[in-house]
Amino acid sequence: MVEAPFGLSDKEREVLRLLARGHDTKSAAATLRLSVHTVNERLREARLKTRAGSSRAAARLLAEQEDPEFLGPSKFVVPDRVAGAEQDGRSKRWPTDGSRFLSHWGIPMLTSAIVAAVIVAGTHADLEKRSTPAAPHVVSTSPAPDAVVGPGQIALSVTFDRPMRRQSYSFVRKTAETYPECDNRPEQSADRRTFRMICNVKSGRRYEIWFNSPPYLNFVDDGGAPAIPHGLRFRAR
Repeated sequence: MVEAPFGLSDKEREVLRLLARGHDTKSAAATLRLSVHTVNERLREARLKTRAGSSRAAARLLAEQEDPEFLGPSKFVVPDRVAGAEQDGRSKRWPTDGSRFLSHWGIPMLTSAIVAAVIVAGTHADLEKRSTPAAPHVVSTSPAPDAVVGPGQIALSVTFDRPMRRQSYSFVRKTAETYPECDNRPEQSADRRTFRMICNVKSGRRYEIWFNSPPYLNFVDDGGAPAIPHGLRFRAR
């Protein structure tokens, strides 16, 4: 049995792979149908095991282990301070002479160092958050959610908040009974935000269709980020 990289569990690697593909914490939670708290817990464990300075750095390390040619949506670098800690496992020797350490300038300098560290950490977290684009999401569908439509031919469509990759889509069925009969030839609008296909629905039937649902995540934007899974339910009168 091949040992997982860094001793990561399957669930931890599952979350890291989504981050490597461009997801943020919220979209990863939506994709996996988990709470944000659960995703954050898995990322915390992954950071401890990989000794990475951030969740995206951990995702990068895993991706490089699983695919040496991985480039990802952006380059993630493990900070030098983490790399140094891995190379030298010996604990640091701190001054033991309290009278010299807490001299006239010791307390002000220590306070300044702590404040500076907090500012740097906050800036780093803010930059990481802003550099991660939100995942694409559905803004409208036709029929509308929980709509009642007439039996026969309908135009089924989904519109996203941004242009999406051409000819890449995942119209996903949950069961054969609740999926409409469609021509399966989606047309994409000129602005690349809307996909439309012709379907037939039968009187008295309830329908459910998903736009992306793991493992089918082919609705992606130009950067390769999968859209947040979105389910549509409606019925025919």
